[in-house]
Amino acid sequence: MQLLHTSDAPAPGGHYSQAVRTGDYIHTAGQVGLNAATGVTPSDFREQTRQALANLRAVLAEGGAEITDVVRTMCLLTDIDNFAIFNEEYAAFFGDHRPARSTFGIALAGGFTVEVEAIAYVGDR
Repeated sequence: MQLLHTSDAPAPGGHYSQAVRTGDYIHTAGQVGLNAATGVTPSDFREQTRQALANLRAVLAEGGAEITDVVRTMCLLTDIDNFAIFNEEYAAFFGDHRPARSTFGIALAGGFTVEVEAIAYVGDR
């Protein structure tokens, strides 16, 4: 097992790793819309979503994975009424790649409105 960490995504706010590589898979922790470089979380839901996905890309890259390696995501929204906006940004981010996905409406700590975690398969490399 290899613990992954990049300064290009927010540092964990608790007792966990940004991601863990086990064998052929990378499992990420949930990535939120906090900009690691500025420490700012956008107030706009769309911008928070874009930042969360950018953070996800950075964490995956640290483990040698690309977005097209993602096989599953779990997406958490504090307001399920934002699903259409989230889905637009998610579709733009993944393009033609369509990993399996679950999306839930829940409460998130820290004032965040969106969180995305992923599992990526890197065994073909």
